[in-house]
Amino acid sequence: MLKRVLTACVLIPLLVLILFFSHTLAYPIAWAILAGIAIFEIFRALGRGRDWLLSIPAYLFAVGLPFGFYPFSESASGGYGAKITFAAALVYLLWVIAVTIFRRGRFAFSEAASVFTATLYIAVGFAALSAVRYGVALGAYLCLLVFIGPWVTDTFAYFTGRFFGRHKLIPEVSPKKTVEGSVGGTVFCIVGYIVFGLVMQFGYGFTVNYAMLAVAGLLVAVISQIGDLIASLIKREHGIKDYGNVFPGHGGVMDRFDSVLTTSILLWLLMQIGGGFAFLW
Repeated sequence: MLKRVLTACVLIPLLVLILFFSHTLAYPIAWAILAGIAIFEIFRALGRGRDWLLSIPAYLFAVGLPFGFYPFSESASGGYGAKITFAAALVYLLWVIAVTIFRRGRFAFSEAASVFTATLYIAVGFAALSAVRYGVALGAYLCLLVFIGPWVTDTFAYFTGRFFGRHKLIPEVSPKKTVEGSVGGTVFCIVGYIVFGLVMQFGYGFTVNYAMLAVAGLLVAVISQIGDLIASLIKREHGIKDYGNVFPGHGGVMDRFDSVLTTSILLWLLMQIGGGFAFLW
């Protein structure tokens, strides 16, 4: 526990620093580095760590995408990011299919599907962190929601489950998670988003759509827990405890950012809807 706390004391200020300089290239560079580490972790978990024909293109795909939304000039707004993401995903898909075919049965299609899905999950998840920051109005503030949601959900799900947990959620995937913890994490995520709105309104003078923040909090709580369970499922199927040890006491990048990746994608999609999910004015 002490190791987890000490690591958190280093990581939280570092994250604040990255967010403070989110208007600079430091922001996409940070996510590109973490995306590269996450690809390394997931390929190792899948038993493909030395499969360079698949992993090198995966590294290029995941590391490059966070820069697709960065406005490199005053006239650019990251508007091409979605097109770049789609094109890059299509190219990587075709590459994985080609490798599968030319290996003449030595690489099963099910393995290829796992590699592509895991790579897409990581690459798009980290790219979405840039997309929320640069691709939507007031992204400098709204990108905070990507981190507030999953970490509030995870923290309060843990404490609620520890004190009130009686019914296992999905023990086959994650033995310690409980229904009560899941509900508690969801409730506090909604509360956390409402508190975010109050800070934005009374601290910075924004008009806040609290109803949409509450809906987003509910959806984020659900999808962030699904992201956590996805990572747990992969670990359980491949017999590993943690993806790595980049963050002492917390594991690897995939252990710490599993729910952030699904949350970033969800919030990016919600913000593309426009009007109904305009949280701040």
